[in-house]
Formats: sequence, structure tokens, C-alpha cells
Amino acid sequence: MLGKKTAEQINAKISSVIGSDMVVEGDIRAKEAVRVEGKVTGDVETDGALIISAGGAVKGNVKGSSIIIGGSVEGDLTSGGRTEVASTGKVIGNIRTKSLIVDENAVFQGQCIMNAESLASLPETGASAADSDKKDEEKAEDAKDNNNNNSNNKWNKR
Repeated sequence: MLGKKTAEQINAKISSVIGSDMVVEGDIRAKEAVRVEGKVTGDVETDGALIISAGGAVKGNVKGSSIIIGGSVEGDLTSGGRTEVASTGKVIGNIRTKSLIVDENAVFQGQCIMNAESLASLPETGASAADSDKKDEEKAEDAKDNNNNNSNNKWNKR
């Protein structure tokens, strides 16, 4: 597919690697691509791609231009591009991304919001969501009443 980066292209540009025998406690910030093969307790944020390999685990929020998850993430994900949860991947948290791919046998527990343009129009608090649900119910009842009135009018006109 045109425009799709392959794993080899992303691997060629990786500037930082958290090795499989490493345990990091704290936040990680990077300008270029990061690969996590070990354990991280804290947030991981990069301007480039983020790859969490099958043995990698992150307990914290992650952010990257594109994210590939082969290991586990317990936290929220934010990606300006593509997010992929591989068949060995596990995500417990919410995802904000432009596009999402979840392979068969992957685990994803949370909510997903896609297309950053639509994020601003979504309600952010539970109270406003409940209010909009009530308004939707009222609209449905009004529509039902209108349908009943219209059907009564049809019969009355004859």
C-alpha cells in the first residue's frame, strides 16, 4: 500500500532502545523513534514512532507519531497517525488516533476516538454526556408523538 511504512523502515530509524533486560522507572521523552523491549513504569512520549515489542511492557501513557504494540500497555495511547495492536499485543486504556488496526487475538479494553478533527466536538464531562442522552431521548419521544399525530391526521383527513 502506498504511504504505508513497513516495520523495516521504522526499525532503520530507531534512535533509542529500551533493552529486554532493562527496567525503567520514570518518564521517557525522545525526538525520534523509540523501541521498548523491556519494562517501563512511566509515560513514554516521542515525536517519532513508538514500537513496543512482544516482550515489552509499559505502565503509563504513551504518545507517538505512530505506535505499534506487540507487548502490553496499561495506560492511554495518543497517536497522530496509525496505531497497530499486533496479535501478541494487549492494551488496557483509551486510544486517540487517526487510524487503528487491531489484529486477531489482540486484546484491547477501552475506548477509541479516531480522527483528531472530531475530538473537539465530543463532550468531555459525564454530566454533559448525560444531558445529551436526555435530549436524545426527548427528541425520540417528540418524533414518536409527531408520527402518531401525523398518522392520526392522515386518518382524520379521509
